[in-house]
Parts: sequence; C-alpha cells; structure tokens
Amino acid sequence: MKNRTLHNAFPIVAAAIGNRFGVKVSVGGDKAETDGQTIWLPAYEGDDPDYQDVAWGLLAHEAAHIRYSDFSLRYGSSVLRRRLCGAIEDVRIEHELAKDFPGTRLTIRTVIEKMIVKGDFVASNIEDHPANILYSFVLKNLRARVLGQTALLPLVAQTEVALKAKFPKGAVTRVKGLLSEVPQGLQSESDCLHLTDRILTMIEQEFEQQRQRNQAQPAADEDTPPEPDDTDQAALSAVLNGSNGSDSEDDMEHDQRLPADNDDEQSSESGGNDDSNPENPDDDPATPSGSSTSNPQGEDEEIAEIADPMGVLQTLLSAGDSDIEQDFFESLKSALSLAVENVSELLMPSGHEPAMDDRAGAFLLRKVQSESGKIRAALQGLVQSQTLSHSQHACRGRRMDGKRLHRLPLGETKVFQRKQTKPAPNTAIHLLLDKSESMGYQVTDSQGQPIGSRMPIAMEATLALAMAFEGIPGVNPGVTAFPGSHDDSVFRLLEHGQRVNTRTGAFSLAATGSTPMTEAIWFGAASLLRCREPRKVLMVMTDGQPNDTLSTLELLQRCRDSGIETVGVGLGLDVSHLFPVAITINDLSELRAQLFELSKSLLLAA
Repeated sequence: MKNRTLHNAFPIVAAAIGNRFGVKVSVGGDKAETDGQTIWLPAYEGDDPDYQDVAWGLLAHEAAHIRYSDFSLRYGSSVLRRRLCGAIEDVRIEHELAKDFPGTRLTIRTVIEKMIVKGDFVASNIEDHPANILYSFVLKNLRARVLGQTALLPLVAQTEVALKAKFPKGAVTRVKGLLSEVPQGLQSESDCLHLTDRILTMIEQEFEQQRQRNQAQPAADEDTPPEPDDTDQAALSAVLNGSNGSDSEDDMEHDQRLPADNDDEQSSESGGNDDSNPENPDDDPATPSGSSTSNPQGEDEEIAEIADPMGVLQTLLSAGDSDIEQDFFESLKSALSLAVENVSELLMPSGHEPAMDDRAGAFLLRKVQSESGKIRAALQGLVQSQTLSHSQHACRGRRMDGKRLHRLPLGETKVFQRKQTKPAPNTAIHLLLDKSESMGYQVTDSQGQPIGSRMPIAMEATLALAMAFEGIPGVNPGVTAFPGSHDDSVFRLLEHGQRVNTRTGAFSLAATGSTPMTEAIWFGAASLLRCREPRKVLMVMTDGQPNDTLSTLELLQRCRDSGIETVGVGLGLDVSHLFPVAITINDLSELRAQLFELSKSLLLAA
C-alpha cells in the first residue's frame, strides 16, 4: 500500500520538492531534462523504488544548476575544456545546494551508490582515451573528497593508476594541487572555467617539459620524435583554449601566464618534493592510504617516460564527445526516459506574490472580522464539545465513583471513574480560489435582481473562513488564488504558517484569466505535503469548468491516493463530478452559510 501511495503521488511529491528548491517542475511525457528554467520528469507509474531514488537525485542536481549555474557561459570549441569545467561545476553546485538543503547530499550519494552497484559508474583504465582518464579522475576525485561520496574511492584509485601511466608525473601531482581549491576557491561557474584553463595550461607545460627531457637524452636512433615548430605550438594553444573566435587573446595570454602555474612549474621541475609546493599528495582524502602517491620518490620507477609527449598532448586536447564517457547525470536522464506516448504534460505553476493593497485589505478585514469571530466561536464550541472529557467507568483506576459503591455486593466491579478525551483536530486546509474572468460577471438573485459579481463575495468568504480556521487550535490554513498573472502561475494569498492579519492586503484581486484548475490543484497539493499536520484537506472554490477536465480528475485522484482529502465548492455550478465531497451555491446569499456548514463537517471529521 505504501509503494502504491508513493508512486501515485509521484507528480505531487516532485512538484513539492521543486517548489521547495524554488524551481519549476513538469511531470509528463517521456523525457527527463532541463532548459535552465524548468525541470521535466516522465510521468512514472511503476513501483520500482530505485526509479524514484534516481528521480529525486536528478531533480536535486538539476535544481542546483538552475539555482547556481551560469547558462550564458561559453566554453569555445574544446570538448575537454567544456567537460572538465562541467565536472568541477557539478561538484560546486551540489556543495552549495547542500548548504541550504542538507538532505540533498544523501539523496545524490544514494544515486551514486546505486549506479556503482549496477555497473553504470566505473573507473577508467590505461586503454582509455587520455581525455577520458583525466575527466574521470577529476570527476571522481572531487565527488569523493568534496561531496563525501566515499563509494567512489576504489574507482578513484584505479583511475589514478591510468592517469600516472598516461601523464607526466609532475602533472599528476599538480592536478591534485589545483583540485584542492575546490570548493572553497570557487564562487561561480566562471571560477570553475578559470580553474579548468589552469589545469589544461599546466598539463601542456608538463608535456612540453617531458619533450625537452626526451630531447636532452642522446638520440638512440632516427625514430626520435621531431621537435614541433612554432605552428604546432600555436595550434596546441588554440585547442587548449577552445579558440573559435569567442575567446579573446587577452584571456588566452592570462590563462597561459598565471603566477600560480609558474610556481607549480618550478616545483615540478624539482620532482614535486620542493618545500614550496603547497600541496602534498598525502593530504588528499580521496587517495587511499596504500597509494603510491604517498611516495613521490617511488614514482620514477612506477611511471614510464612518455615517448611522444606532444603526440599524446595533441590527442588529449583534440578529444571529441565520443572519446569521453557520458556525463553521469545525462546517463541518469536516459535511465529515466520512458517510452510513453500521448501522456499529457503538466507544469507546476509558479507561486507569485500578488499586488498588496493594504487599505483595501484593512477595509475587508473590518467587514468580515465580526462575522468571522462568530463563526470561529461556533466552530470552536463544536470542536470543544467533541473534545470535552467524558466520564467512563472501569474495573481499575485511581478514582472511585461513590455513587456506584452500592453495586459492589451485586458483583459490579466497574466502580472506578476514568475520563476520556478525544484529541483536537490536527488539520492543514488549503483553499483554492478561482479568480477567472467569469467570477467578475454580474449575476442575479432568485428573483432576477442584479446583486453584483461573485468575486467580492467569494473573496470576503475566503478571508473570513481563513480567519476562522486560524483561530482554532490544530488547524493550519493556506489560501491560493488562480490563475496568477498567467495560466502557468498562481497568487499566494496566505501561505501555511503565516498570520492572516498580515496578509489581508493580498485579498483584493480582480477577476481575470481562464480556469487552469489542474495546475492550481497541483500547487495546493504540493503546499499541503510540506505541512506537518497529519490530516490534509484541499478545498477548491470555482464557478466554471477546468481548462482540462481529464487532467483535473487524474490529479484529484492522485491527491486522494496521497492522503489528501478533496472538497469542491461550486458557485452556481455542480462540481460533484469532480469532487466526491461537494456543495453547490446557487444563491450568493447562501455562500457564507454553506461554506461554514461544510467547514464544520470537515473539522468534526478530524
């Protein structure tokens, strides 16, 4: 039953998580992707818990991109430059997200561990492309050390073996030193790109030093690689910096003439053992204690000289997408993609702050305050009548009822008095108010006399009802009006936990727009799921049919499967075909009385 409830609630929970992260989430169709503003997840209907774990991990990761990444940044034509920067940026944003949402660290770590067990996350080996070895080491090393994804440590050790076999020994030490700047030294994605350029510039320098060392040895035969001319060096620099006309020459010169890199060059020329080298491989938490990096002197025996360093460098810097393993979260998107056809796509609406009219709000508050107080007193009296202590008699207890002692000789043993108290309601109620254009139409009473539009009266009733609910212990009200400025948004009139008297200025909206009820229900349900109260009620007040009746019915059923009760209030319209619990208001004079009667039944059922 639990799994059934969870998977039926998948779109609602996903929306609730996205809303908590401050991003839009769309559930539907067969794709898993993001465009920098919205995250799309497939409308999953299965029972596989691994699927949901992967979905939550992907959702957290993509939310981090939307919150912290710079989608306008350009990487040039170098694939390696783009992929390395992406690996570093992924670690930076996940680290930032965990500061605000600590639970995401465990969520993403769980996904990593599951993918390792399934064999979808593996180490690099010596046979791999040099660019893939470098990318794999950077990605896994940072994830293990910075994000605490310790399940990657064995993969880091294996990848490091391949890295030492393909790269000069100074490059391995200096790569670790540069990676130690993550995350403290990185405040933006531009910082990640700058660090990437420093890594690539350093590697080019180390390969050049390897070439010079090879030339310094006596030539054994004619197979000694010729020295590249200035044209070759310029080409390598262009590849390194991803030059395609988008990067300035000043940037290229800055990346290639960094003081920090010059310091690293001096230390690497001395074998990496100079005391001026700020980084010690022993200090790298991601390196197993038995790794050879703890013995720099032994590296001379373990790492062979590179016969054609400039050829390897050219291969490294000219890597294409097919030479480097697929981005981890891109592979997750593929794993989540479903072959689903003709599935409606829903978009979690964004909650906007309405224009505040404090003067109109104060007037409305005075208008409904006395009536709301009377209703609150009536509701409290009804609730209290259900929570008063009633005396019952039992065979044991601490207090005897003297009026029943005479029954002892007759064998009556229930002479002890015991009080029983029914717990007070503990309910979160979210009111959804339809403010579509039709709510502003003029209507007449039963005698045909014009009495105004539905909108002002519905607004008064909603505010009075919210105030009445707020005054009852154990009831947590929230109010949302739909649509907002557009059909893909809503207005947050009262969030759960806010005081009504501080939000009265929001209850002064005009009737505009259509009736995107599905999206509004989604928003309301997501708000309720964040409430601590065990009982959750969604009440929708509307005067028209939803824009998409089928999707509204589907989402209402998902709400009920998730434990959210749904109630409909039709203004001049029967909505019982949408809501199992519904009332219809044909005469506006009945609106307040009917709403309060309905509220009584909701509270008494708690």
